[in-house]
Amino acid sequence: MATDATDPAGIRDHYPSLDELDATARQLADRWPGRCRVRTVGTSRAGRPLTLLTVGRGPHNVLIVSGAHADEFAGRAATEDLAHHALTHQHPDLAWHFLLCLDPDGAHLADGSRTARTLPAYFDHYYRPAADEQPEWAPAIGAALPESRTLLDLIDELRPTLQFSLHSTDVGGTFVQATSDPAALAHPFARSAAALGIPVETGAFDTFRLHESGPGVYLMTPHHIDHQESTTGMLTPHERTDGVRAGTWFAPQRHGGETVLVEVPAWTSAHLGDTRPAETAHHHLRSCADRLRERGEQLTALLDAARPHLPAPDTPLLRAARTPLTALHQLADEWDPEAHGHDLPHTPMTRARLTGIDLWAHRVPVRAAALLRRAVRAAGAPAAPQAARLDELLGDWCAQYQRRFRPRWLPVARQAAQQANTVRAAVTLRHGVRGS
Repeated sequence: MATDATDPAGIRDHYPSLDELDATARQLADRWPGRCRVRTVGTSRAGRPLTLLTVGRGPHNVLIVSGAHADEFAGRAATEDLAHHALTHQHPDLAWHFLLCLDPDGAHLADGSRTARTLPAYFDHYYRPAADEQPEWAPAIGAALPESRTLLDLIDELRPTLQFSLHSTDVGGTFVQATSDPAALAHPFARSAAALGIPVETGAFDTFRLHESGPGVYLMTPHHIDHQESTTGMLTPHERTDGVRAGTWFAPQRHGGETVLVEVPAWTSAHLGDTRPAETAHHHLRSCADRLRERGEQLTALLDAARPHLPAPDTPLLRAARTPLTALHQLADEWDPEAHGHDLPHTPMTRARLTGIDLWAHRVPVRAAALLRRAVRAAGAPAAPQAARLDELLGDWCAQYQRRFRPRWLPVARQAAQQANTVRAAVTLRHGVRGS
């Protein structure tokens, strides 16, 4: 689809910029001052405002969080969709609250990827903060960010019955994670995905240790998430914290509420929902582990060679690169059937799960290389050999990623519609009101 096309639902194939999203919120508040209001609820580390749009004045609060990850843009379009819908389908019992972007600092550094429609273009300006600089996750590892504090305070103020966190990825399918059993959501979620032509992903590595309540619909528990993230660079062995229970996902539970995470892809791929038993899983796992180790060693060597030439020893891009670099080593050990003390090789493997592992085995090195290349480019001529080599690696790895998964761009309107449809279905199930 051309980038200037308009979907029948009225959303162009365009992710709103933060300025556009803010302008939309203020236009709604100016036009309907009795129904909508905008306020600043906090400030980012760099002094950017955290803006909340509220639609409606009912006693039950629904909180929508967009922009928790800087590299994920679909939630902005879904926020616009949901805000307009809440305005035109008001219910006296509900108030909708939209946190327009939880991490505006990260979004600023990632903005170059927002208009990309190919994987190479997307990764050319790629940015995703280090684990302890991601506001949803930071409290789980003991990091104190003002953005995290703002969200936690907002949850305590609003006491939402439902919190929705809108997420997306580069290549993949759609799936849902929730802090209470989402079995009833499985049917409307799957029906929406089918209508929009989005594959339901039943083998996402993020969900391997979660209870599956239906295809692509998972129950989150703190223990299982902590266990999972200890292998992905999000937790490291020296950390001793309260884990994910201290984060923002489980905070609504202290007020009787729940959280639902809705994931959609920017590019879709086939073979993400094949639940048949996998063949040659042992060989596949070993191959993916070897790929991660080899690519991790190459990137680490390039970082070591470039380090003396970098303008600063610690920059957001360098810190960001360390998270996927850590994950490369931890995931390789987790996946390798010859490794000791890890249980993944003994996990029942479906074809979708092996595909999910293969996705990560391509995605994580590409992310690490993209972040490292941006960091090394900042050094200019002294680090030109390392930057050139990173150009080569990133081009080669992106090409392999594309050959393996044959990604197809999913128009923004459909990404947003899947998130918005899932949100509305969950609100209907919780409050028994349609259209909310």
